[in-house]
Amino acid sequence: MRFSATRQRLLDAVQVVSSVAGPKAVRPVLQNLRLMVDNNGATLLATDLEVAIRYRVELTGVEEVGDILLPVARLASILRECAADVVRFEVEDRTARITCGKASFRVHGENPEEFPVIPAFDEERAFSLPRDTFKLLIARTLFACAKEKTRFAFHGVRFEVSGDEVRMVATDGKRLAMKSAGFENALEVKQAPIVLQKGLMTFERILGSDPTVRVCIEDKQVMVKSGCAEVSSRVAEGVFPEWRNVLPKTKQLTATFKRLDLLTALRQAAVLTTEESRSVRLKFEDDRMVITSRAADIGDSRVEIECVVEGTGIEVAFNPDYIVEGLRNMECEAVKLVISGAETPALVEGEENFVYIVMPVTLRAG
Repeated sequence: MRFSATRQRLLDAVQVVSSVAGPKAVRPVLQNLRLMVDNNGATLLATDLEVAIRYRVELTGVEEVGDILLPVARLASILRECAADVVRFEVEDRTARITCGKASFRVHGENPEEFPVIPAFDEERAFSLPRDTFKLLIARTLFACAKEKTRFAFHGVRFEVSGDEVRMVATDGKRLAMKSAGFENALEVKQAPIVLQKGLMTFERILGSDPTVRVCIEDKQVMVKSGCAEVSSRVAEGVFPEWRNVLPKTKQLTATFKRLDLLTALRQAAVLTTEESRSVRLKFEDDRMVITSRAADIGDSRVEIECVVEGTGIEVAFNPDYIVEGLRNMECEAVKLVISGAETPALVEGEENFVYIVMPVTLRAG
């Protein structure tokens, strides 16, 4: 195999692919990328058996086609450290000689036949979504996933497609985020898989300048195609909670704020909290809310913020981080905090077609 490529273009591709493969892969072969060269260019493949990527790269010249496994981290380092514009590959007996300017490297590869088969994108079962819509759905929900992989369904995002609407929903059991959008469902797709966090992050990483993305949902995987890349993500197992059942059934109080003012006030009050006492107390009056926090051996805080209060007075406590994250992921001038009780979920409203729900914490005495 012999070919030449633009160094930066190849480096960009390898860096994207390396986000799927990695040095801590369970099987050593998964620490490699598969480099397949044909007369029209190169295809880079990588997988960790949960997420897989197929990335197409243009080459400046192909003298001989071929196929090899190369360690992705080493290859990325070589391309990153070289300064020349063009890099040349010559592969013989599973050893690649890489030349870039005055630097030359010999990298031992492996048998490509040992690499797992990566599924091809099924165009016949795919539907289209606007790129910006798809990107927004991910951005508004991914942050609310559980961080622990042991949470199974909570470690992914539910991707619901039904009728003329698409939505993503994420929860870690303490807060829930849902974003929806309309789209043209010509194939009448009706699916609701749970997509792994890593899969969503990789989907987001491949979104280029194309105005639309192609999506294919199968029984055990979700596949996305954009520009020169195709990504497949395994579907998570487990039962995802029905987000509509979490919506507050009653309303005891509604307080309306300027979003940035509420964000600032919560961050101020959170300064004097600790990991052990990560909560702030909210008390409502006619035209303001008072936020207080207290941490043993550290001190306490009191922050006032103007708002419009409707309903009966109530005192409730929250982990400030959860509300702050929700507010950061909204685009709106004003927000409403809808509270149904001191021990029931609260609703943060503001951005159109976005639902954010936060569970309160138990009020401490004093």
